[in-house]
Amino acid sequence: MQVPKPRIKSMLQEIRKARINANCRLGGLLLVPFIIATSNIGTAAEAVSEGKEFTIEEVLVTARRRDESLQEVPVSVAVVTSESIDKLNIRKLEDMQSVVAGLTLEENSIAPSSSLRGVRFDTFASGFNPTVEFYLNDSPIVSLAAIQALFDIGQIEVLRGPQGTLRGRASPSGAITITTQKPDLQELGGYVDLTSSSNGGGNAKAAINLPLVEDKVAMRFAGFYEENDGNGVRSINSTDRSDYTGEGYRASFRVEPTDVLSINLMHQKISPDRKTLFQMESANIADPSLAASPRTIRSGDRLAVTNYAEQSSQDMARSGVEIALDLGEFTLNYSGSKTDIKVRRKTPYESGDLGDFFDASYNNPALDNIGQQLSGDTSGRSHEIRVASNEPLAGRFNVIAGLLIQDNNSENDILNPTALFAQVLNPATFAGKTLTPITSVTKSKEKSVFANVTWDLTEQDEISLGLRRIMFEAMSSVDLTSQGVTTRVSNFDEDWAETIYLLSYRHQFTDELMAYATAGSSWRPGISVVGDFSVTPSARERSFISLEPETSDSIEFGVKSTWLDRRLTVNAAAFYQQFEDYPYRAPGNGVNYISTSTRDGVNFTDTVAQFNFVSAVPINVYGIEVESGFQASENLSVGALFSYSKGEIDNGTVACNDYLPADGQPDSGGSPSVSDIRNGTGGDTVGACVVNYRSNNAPLWTATFSSEYSFPFVGLEAYVRGLVTMYGNSENDPSNPIDDVDAYNTVNAYAGIRDPEGKWEVMFYGKNVLDTERVSYREASPATADYQVLQFGNPGNPTQVTGAQGGTGVSSYRQIGMNAQRELGINFRYNF
Repeated sequence: MQVPKPRIKSMLQEIRKARINANCRLGGLLLVPFIIATSNIGTAAEAVSEGKEFTIEEVLVTARRRDESLQEVPVSVAVVTSESIDKLNIRKLEDMQSVVAGLTLEENSIAPSSSLRGVRFDTFASGFNPTVEFYLNDSPIVSLAAIQALFDIGQIEVLRGPQGTLRGRASPSGAITITTQKPDLQELGGYVDLTSSSNGGGNAKAAINLPLVEDKVAMRFAGFYEENDGNGVRSINSTDRSDYTGEGYRASFRVEPTDVLSINLMHQKISPDRKTLFQMESANIADPSLAASPRTIRSGDRLAVTNYAEQSSQDMARSGVEIALDLGEFTLNYSGSKTDIKVRRKTPYESGDLGDFFDASYNNPALDNIGQQLSGDTSGRSHEIRVASNEPLAGRFNVIAGLLIQDNNSENDILNPTALFAQVLNPATFAGKTLTPITSVTKSKEKSVFANVTWDLTEQDEISLGLRRIMFEAMSSVDLTSQGVTTRVSNFDEDWAETIYLLSYRHQFTDELMAYATAGSSWRPGISVVGDFSVTPSARERSFISLEPETSDSIEFGVKSTWLDRRLTVNAAAFYQQFEDYPYRAPGNGVNYISTSTRDGVNFTDTVAQFNFVSAVPINVYGIEVESGFQASENLSVGALFSYSKGEIDNGTVACNDYLPADGQPDSGGSPSVSDIRNGTGGDTVGACVVNYRSNNAPLWTATFSSEYSFPFVGLEAYVRGLVTMYGNSENDPSNPIDDVDAYNTVNAYAGIRDPEGKWEVMFYGKNVLDTERVSYREASPATADYQVLQFGNPGNPTQVTGAQGGTGVSSYRQIGMNAQRELGINFRYNF
């Protein structure tokens, strides 16, 4: 696979611009750690000559299913240790994005998302098959259960690039492995960790380790409780405020009855409850041609206009087992898991009145509580058996082979509301609301076998080849019930077989310098998305609902180096990846289309609805990643990460709003009517455009800078540390000219004192301490609310409904999102 020369030139130009912009925005505050560090290079060199020892601590990773030094493994890996989690007061997985450059994570009550290396995983588009696979204690875990609160964690590894020939499942962009703390067989101990914050709450975590039979059996019990103000949004039309309350526990057992057998058991349960208000802004602020809203709301106000918040509750149970049996030359491993998730949600976001159109226009309390209700149950099981050589066979070959069986099942029962009016849209004619039951069922099963051989050609050269054969089955269906009549509006039943590979070569120039190159492929199964409930979709419409499998090919070149007698590390990687049939989901509120429903066997008049259709498109992705750490002195450490990645759709056909006018280009705004869509598409139900724009709404580049300085203080140890996260310019929806995000920085600051023996610690912290505010996205059009006006035309039965005219009400507010607000707090930790 060759990288087109124009893309190489474009890549270098954009990287150069990104670096210049980053340097221009660095500012005096960000330069301080590096000025200090640079001034200490001489100190470090003097320490070497004097024989003093203060080196960067070696970090072990399991990227290749065995313990290896981070500096020796030919994979781009970002590691967050348990120590870093405590130091930076990381309380949820989403906070990892402020530490790991190039990673974005977003919590959601039913469909969290993530992105890495230029492409985005959206649960609504990909379901159980993410671009970034998540693992908990060596077994796959669905993103909904992974992107949650963190407690009693041992280590988190972010593996970049195609994965799947060594662990779990195929994933094109990377994998995030989360390892919990394992019981200690010898030491009785534990900790209590308490945080009080300015965002309306606090966090309590605790763990206790109990050896039950010395050197043979131990257990560990950990738990957490947290409450806070969520996104900090409140409503102007009610007393509702956003908030989060979560609790959870984990029980772990470790059994090692002999020197050759190890068994780890774990069970955890996490139960978060969320109230989420969606932030709004007066629509005429971004577009002065629109009418003013009843109350002017600006982005910094962090206000909503709905009468009620989205309310969701989750119960997520996870059980896992890991068994290792040492057979001499080989070790036999088994890892298995069981996940059960229950979700209950009512939201004004889906089929509701997010912009308060009804209340602002008609002031009818009966219209205040319209929103979709969902009850979902998800279960998953996985089993993996693998065998791996303990020492190189014939002194040269490390071998690993295994089998994975996994199934995931999900059933969602949805009640979709529609406001009904009699004859005309008028508060006096409000006739109530109809609740349309919808049942969505999704099932998948994977069986795959894999093998990887690593061959030590010489003492300096290593080559590795991995293969995975995947057999995959997927089924989904959507049933809609209207007036007692059930209609299947979607049915998907497919199975596939595919083989992926990963080839790598590593050369160790010296003990301090290594270079590698990898080439690999990945695959994800075809999908059928849920949310278009029209009973008469067109062929084009269906093509944006059910998609063929995605394939991708990738190359990567990397260098890892150590300098100044292990006081400085500098690692870099460059990559290029091509996707075919990538499921690109329409951003924002989605695409307007014509939806048809039925009542009493009579077709209603078509209505305009919105849906985030998914399009199978080709994508090219390229980028670089740089990571550096410097132990400037015994008391001062500095770290930096930089990531640049750009994904572009390459002449892909996507669902789009191309109605006002119909010119082959996505509209930048407006609310089309049924006739607008019919006329703009030549009689079809949805528009289509050929585009060449970004495949991801994350910033093109991000960077993180961290430093810590410790010093003695009245017999104790004091410290100050900082974390600066920089975000480059971002283009969210390429068809939306008002949602671009300018580059910005956030600064976290920490200061505290601790017992030199590690018994206790008190830390004061500020996250986004400079209170930087940035609108992270802004919808192209004001929020809308769908309704139907009932028609009565039977002279013999004047109360009989003979049809309905669908309509869409447009509010004077639009939805926006903001970065996290400032949080100040204090943390106390006691170890026993």
